[in-house]
Amino acid sequence: MPPSRSAAGSREQRRARIEQTALELFRARGFDHVTVEDVCAEAGVAPATFYRHFGTKEEVVFAYQADFTAALGRALDAGAQVPDAERLPVVLGEFAAFLESQQDVLALRDQIVLGHPRLMQRTLTVQRDMEGALAAGLARSRGLPTPDSTALLEAGVGILVLRVALRSWRAAGGGSLVAVTRQTWLRLREVVAGLVTGGG
Repeated sequence: MPPSRSAAGSREQRRARIEQTALELFRARGFDHVTVEDVCAEAGVAPATFYRHFGTKEEVVFAYQADFTAALGRALDAGAQVPDAERLPVVLGEFAAFLESQQDVLALRDQIVLGHPRLMQRTLTVQRDMEGALAAGLARSRGLPTPDSTALLEAGVGILVLRVALRSWRAAGGGSLVAVTRQTWLRLREVVAGLVTGGG
């Protein structure tokens, strides 16, 4: 028999509790100074339960990737409804709105990852995966089975805009990430126009 809705909900709640407990411990003590047993004791679960949800401690830190990839897919769906020339800023705006809703989660994970070489390397891998997903989605929106040079350039630019926008947004102490992303996009256009003009 398939699991009941209440059972599935209970599993998701348990997973979320384990994840949040682990992240809080990682932030408080440092990633390398927390064991799976520590997490289980704090969350009130057995190690077997932890491993049913997460293969390693590292997987807990990067459990957000599936949600972020799904959010990027929704942003690409929104962008598919507009002309090609307007698509990328629409996608970035939609995804920025999602990132803004995840502000606390992002801040917590950044504190854990910062200064930890292995986690930093995994973060770069996640960013490359997101860039690849963005390129593939932009290509599909133009009827292409795989990314061409245009889609690859757009994806690279898109990730750069989001990275700069996030940095500016955090430095400002909040506000609208969507607005900051839009401003960053417009600033990029000015910079590129200046480079093109200056280059003759």
